[in-house]
Amino acid sequence: MNKILAAAAVAVLALAGCSGSTEGVDDGQLPLTPAPFFAGDTQNGAEFATDVSFWETPLAQSQMDCFWDSGVRHVIVGTQQADITQQQLGMAVSRGMTVDAYVYMYWDKDITSQVSAAFAATTGFPIGRMWLDIEQSPGTLGSKTLIADIQTALGACQSHGITCGIYTGPGFWKSYVSNTNAFATVPLWYALYNFRTSLSDWSTEAFGGWAKPVAKQFATKPLCGVGGADWDVMQVSATPTVVVDRGLPPDTGLPPAAPTNLYPVDGQTITWGYAKVMSSTIPRATQYQLAIERWTGSAWITYYTFASADAYVKFYPQITNSIYRFRARAMNAHGWGDWSSYAAFTYGKYTGPMPPTSSTPPPSSTTPPAPTTTPPPAPTSSTPPNNNPPPSGVPAIVAPVDGSTISTSNVTLSCSAVTSATSYQFAIQSQSGSNWVPYYTYTASKTSQTFYPQTHGIGYRWQARAMVGGVWGAWSTYAAFQYE
Repeated sequence: MNKILAAAAVAVLALAGCSGSTEGVDDGQLPLTPAPFFAGDTQNGAEFATDVSFWETPLAQSQMDCFWDSGVRHVIVGTQQADITQQQLGMAVSRGMTVDAYVYMYWDKDITSQVSAAFAATTGFPIGRMWLDIEQSPGTLGSKTLIADIQTALGACQSHGITCGIYTGPGFWKSYVSNTNAFATVPLWYALYNFRTSLSDWSTEAFGGWAKPVAKQFATKPLCGVGGADWDVMQVSATPTVVVDRGLPPDTGLPPAAPTNLYPVDGQTITWGYAKVMSSTIPRATQYQLAIERWTGSAWITYYTFASADAYVKFYPQITNSIYRFRARAMNAHGWGDWSSYAAFTYGKYTGPMPPTSSTPPPSSTTPPAPTTTPPPAPTSSTPPNNNPPPSGVPAIVAPVDGSTISTSNVTLSCSAVTSATSYQFAIQSQSGSNWVPYYTYTASKTSQTFYPQTHGIGYRWQARAMVGGVWGAWSTYAAFQYE
């Protein structure tokens, strides 16, 4: 949960930041490692649970399965941003978890409307309880007003025919509602970060007139790449609706099938500060690639291809208010499998020309073809055969020559020197299907330039020109190479 501390005077007992933002952490690049297995408070029938909020953004299948391997069997999801709420709930349910939801209560907003919005965000999902998250600093509101607001929220929640509970902490409850026992019959989930995981500790931690709690939040710390995960023990009222077979299927002797369940889904708009792209995982797959392209207003161009051991990556698109699309493929002991179809999403607000319907998403079941030794001509000029000598003042291609294959991490482009030249330009294009699209143009004072291609398994081509007397000369012919 997104916690807001009350005041320094009650910091020890008040709720701490339950789900801090993970912005700036590219957690998708690190292989996931489950926490040591924890079965929960078995003596009191409480399972290991975790709660997450919109700060954690959508959750990948690999993260949810890592939760499972850590012992988590129950997930509680915040309702502050409906699209993230629904993705997190859907992912948890699909991987065999039971689920609850919570509504973070803002005292300066309409109470009933907040509760109604939370139920609207969770419609269709098998939540066992809806929790009222009682922790925001009330400012100048007195205890009588707060107690009345909590009662209003509870009544609005119970009108939906579901069990409703209260999430709070001893610091808030004692400081702002005078430790009232008015809600002692309502299920309690309390936060006290002392790493004590038994509900039996209530005998020394009690407050608010509750005879006993049903859940305790005992820590907040990273779990399976989720930096703001909260660790709980909870007596769960929901029952699983999906049973997942987690056994390893027989080895077929074939590369993996194309991944499915791409997210963001095709046509979605991303409104938070970064993009998290993901796909389903495939048994026996050891590596995934997520290849991203950007729509320029007239063509799709290569953006970046991420490698991931866990079929997801979080990244910060460099150009906002744009349309991106991505696809995924997986590798096992028998090689790379087919690419999935594309899913396109809008990052921010885009108002330019839309991609053709036929290309969003286009069919794509194979790896892009390697360029031929005679690449297609540049759109603006014809390309003379590569075996013609360059005209005077035009650099000759030295390396990589046309038809090369490069398997090193970087590529050094090299051309011949031109008399009296003061600068050189190296213009690179990358292959997108059967087309060449601009990649980058470097300007250098010497006859070579090193770069690191962002996308593996496709073709690149390049040409060079020189500046003499402050004037750029003609471009050389293209030389194409395959980058493995």
